[in-house]
Amino acid sequence: MKITINNREVACEAGETVLTAALRAGIHIPHLCALELAPTPHASCRVCLVEIEGEKRLQTSCTLAVREGMVVRTHTPRVQRLRRNIVELLLASHPDDCLYCERAGDCELARLASGMDVRGHRFGGGPKGYPIDVSSPAIVRDPNKCVLCGRCVTVCHVEQGVGAIDFAGRGFKTCVEPGADAGLYVSDCVFCGQCVRVCPTGALREKSDVHEVAAALGNPEVAVVAQIAPAVPATIAEEYGIRDVETALGIIAGALKQVGFFAVFDTSFAADLTVMEEAHELIERLTHGGPLPMFTSCSPAWVRFVELHRPELIKNLSTCKSPHEMEGAVVKSYFAEKAGINPKDIVVVSVMPCTAKKFEAA
Repeated sequence: MKITINNREVACEAGETVLTAALRAGIHIPHLCALELAPTPHASCRVCLVEIEGEKRLQTSCTLAVREGMVVRTHTPRVQRLRRNIVELLLASHPDDCLYCERAGDCELARLASGMDVRGHRFGGGPKGYPIDVSSPAIVRDPNKCVLCGRCVTVCHVEQGVGAIDFAGRGFKTCVEPGADAGLYVSDCVFCGQCVRVCPTGALREKSDVHEVAAALGNPEVAVVAQIAPAVPATIAEEYGIRDVETALGIIAGALKQVGFFAVFDTSFAADLTVMEEAHELIERLTHGGPLPMFTSCSPAWVRFVELHRPELIKNLSTCKSPHEMEGAVVKSYFAEKAGINPKDIVVVSVMPCTAKKFEAA
């Protein structure tokens, strides 16, 4: 099947949407709510509107199925005018704290506004005035910055199978929130952070512990020790084109020592401990008839998911600590003894790619 997008012929598969066909062909159609993992896009943002030859109404490209011979235009004056109006309406009630927002420099809404040359407010809206949810030790939820794209709802329900948040209210009072308007901490949230990963603005963000770490570094009475998960140097190596993970780990460790960390450890060591401990536990269960199958307890988000959503499987979880907790225990025992430091005077900072570990540490 073939369609034409902006005078360019594009091969498509039956059932594919215009948006996915265009993106695969390298043709950019601005969009906010669409996610590849969503089986049925709900077209809530309307930013991906396109013009179809022979049709009066503009169509949302994320829901429009391709058909043989379809002619699509993505950036006609009419499309761009309406698309710009939609973005301006989104901005009408959006906070103007871009300079110090968590997503400054990496905000999809800001990129859309810049790409459409939005330079001021034409529509009045005013602040929404919702309280910020800081109940969770892992994730901060700011409904005032939410653009109701629904990405977080999709990933929470469809990909994670948790369903901790959903749309609530109607009209101008529509918002995304946990059930009964409670905080994330008392909801079914497992703090996996996937909602933070897909949020296009600062409505969902990881809770920062930078100030607590800085205070510990400034305290001469304690020794601050860092442990670094393997995924952190791997990610930084990829982002900055560093030749290998060991080099990136060395750079990070050197930087941490420069700012005052007493020692830096690689959590890969504790991952090896976890492998050995869980293997030993599995052998014990196989030998003495313990609950099988045995599931790993490495991920605190997975453990919380089992506790809240599959409690009948709690007995199947390994009793081992997660790697960063094992590392913390080794630092506070073996390392403390070797270094001649009272374990109470050691502050362990886990540098991890996992928001749920903040919940676990708390």
